[in-house]
Amino acid sequence: MGTSSLSQWVHACDALELPPQEREQLDAFIDQLYKDMEKETGEFLNCEGSGLFVLQSCCNHSCIPNAEASFPDNNFLLHLTALEDIRPGEEICISYLDCCQRERSRHSRLKVLRENYLFTCSCPKCLAQADDPDVTSEEEEEEGEGEPDDAELEDEMTDV
Repeated sequence: MGTSSLSQWVHACDALELPPQEREQLDAFIDQLYKDMEKETGEFLNCEGSGLFVLQSCCNHSCIPNAEASFPDNNFLLHLTALEDIRPGEEICISYLDCCQRERSRHSRLKVLRENYLFTCSCPKCLAQADDPDVTSEEEEEEGEGEPDDAELEDEMTDV
């Protein structure tokens, strides 16, 4: 959920007005901190804690949520905030993914949800991207990097 003391500190750091070099150093430090935490504890639930809340348990997941759960006072009181107008009878959806994960490819999002929450998402975003290639975001990034090697060029030439 990204509402722990660490998350609140990171959000406060994001709001700081810093010279570009200091911003890069701070961002690199925060990135490394999260990588070190993930290496030690894994990524499930962002390793920031867990709890059972009746209101939140009534909300399903969507990769384009219309609400957000948070703990603004850094205590045990959950706040559910609408991110947009919600019509009477419309389902209230939160995202089980953090904002970075929601921007990844459909295949990557589904993988995280299957591994951690044991379901396959069928939200409007996932349904709209159903025909997208089944590659993870890492593979998408790698495809765009560097020049093609000789084998790739040879494959392209034989396809003509």
